[in-house]
Amino acid sequence: MNEVIFCGFGGLGQSCLSELINFGLRVTHVLTHKELKSDSVDTLALENKIPFYYSDLRKDQILLDELKSKKVKYLISVNYRYIIPIQLLESASYPLNIHGSLLPKYRGRAPHIWAIINGENFTGVTCHIMEVTVDTGPIYSQIKIPISSDTTGNDIINEFKKIYPIVLRETLEKIKNQYLPTPQKEEDATYFGKRIPEMGYIDILKSKQSIINFVRAQTRPYPGAYYYLPTGDKIIIYKISVFNSKEFETTLTLGSIRKFNEDYLLSVSDGILMITEYEII
Repeated sequence: MNEVIFCGFGGLGQSCLSELINFGLRVTHVLTHKELKSDSVDTLALENKIPFYYSDLRKDQILLDELKSKKVKYLISVNYRYIIPIQLLESASYPLNIHGSLLPKYRGRAPHIWAIINGENFTGVTCHIMEVTVDTGPIYSQIKIPISSDTTGNDIINEFKKIYPIVLRETLEKIKNQYLPTPQKEEDATYFGKRIPEMGYIDILKSKQSIINFVRAQTRPYPGAYYYLPTGDKIIIYKISVFNSKEFETTLTLGSIRKFNEDYLLSVSDGILMITEYEII
């Protein structure tokens, strides 16, 4: 029986749960986090009469015992925040995770944000076997996504919403056709940790391009990159670009920020940047 336990959250999780339902698989249980929004996993589970839970299985032995006893064919994780116990991974024939990078590069948290910050030209989506270690298992399917000079973190999330279900369906078809997944090359692996709002402070010793990448990676709806005005007020920066005029080259010292019409100018290590979209708090 092609039964599934699904662990997922947010719009990405919702799009993949919808794909599983449309694919004709029987989703027996859903593990998620509380949202109850129009595009959330718990709402879709509720609409389709699928039992769903907010429990952390590391603290809910009764539910863990129930789920692992099912011995389902698929255990699928998409944007799920809790660590899934090894007992449940081992009880499923195919424990699968969908990750927002071209594994083995960018294992860990917020990979699409890190990819933009680091000036990458591509990111992607990977479906792979889950193991005890994070994002390390053999790969079934992978799709590359270009990153242009103005791509934002939110742009990539919108691409993910379209591509995650495609990668999931490709993987299910490959498993059906007895395709063997490809082991990851550990020598190519990179890992990046979670990001928190406090990490958005702009380092003026970085280059202009590095700061532009840093800002666009974290622009709305993310908390945003930030700096401080001479008044001590915090300026949340949503859009920044190179200021090409030489007018202030000798008057703006490194790290200084000043009003320029409706915008702000920021002096960094290799020139001046103009802040054109911002919020002062």
